[in-house]
Amino acid sequence: MEKRSYSNQLFIGGALVVGGLLLFLNNLDVINIGGLWRWLPSFFIVVGIWQLYANNFRFFTGPLILIGGGFLFQLSALGAFGIDSVFDLWPLILIVIGGSILIERLDIELPSLPGRRHDPDSLGILTIFGGAEDTVVSENFEGGELTAVFGGIEVDLRQSIPASQPVVINAFALFGGIDMKVPESWHVQRDIIGIFGGTEDKRKQKPETPDSPVDLIVTGFALFGGVELKN
Repeated sequence: MEKRSYSNQLFIGGALVVGGLLLFLNNLDVINIGGLWRWLPSFFIVVGIWQLYANNFRFFTGPLILIGGGFLFQLSALGAFGIDSVFDLWPLILIVIGGSILIERLDIELPSLPGRRHDPDSLGILTIFGGAEDTVVSENFEGGELTAVFGGIEVDLRQSIPASQPVVINAFALFGGIDMKVPESWHVQRDIIGIFGGTEDKRKQKPETPDSPVDLIVTGFALFGGVELKN
């Protein structure tokens, strides 16, 4: 748990040190980083790969969005094709949404399908340009994955009991928001990489003993989005 708890903090700290060092050397005219800006999309590829490693390759949806999007924009920045060609791919989102609806209506069982939660003891929700709500009632809650892209997700965990301490929820918010209601007694640890976004614990009552065992780790990535805890 200790390794997992500080994984994203280590990544952010390392990225800031490297970025600050490059800018410092650039200001001293030791190096010229003007040409490095076109490699900025690769940062999101690295973040996606790091997220996969940090969650032990358990959750894929959010990291794959970062890797895929970063890859397309990086190719565009290198002149492989124009930026308009990247946005021409937006109908793929409609295909994903439509396919999910058809599979839902036809009751086709795909255990790994994002957006469906077959296991009552875990979460697996994907929303794009929409919203989703869920209440988990479980005495053996195992965590899961929440992905909100230009949309919102609300989940209620107040009727759940962790299967083991801690359980992990991977939250990915891209121009979206994720709200989680958790029991007042839970000790929650937040480990979110935030870029123009972040996470906030708005619970009115929290455990009085911060050194108690962690019940829930909320990890993931927020870009122009946020993750909030409530009770």
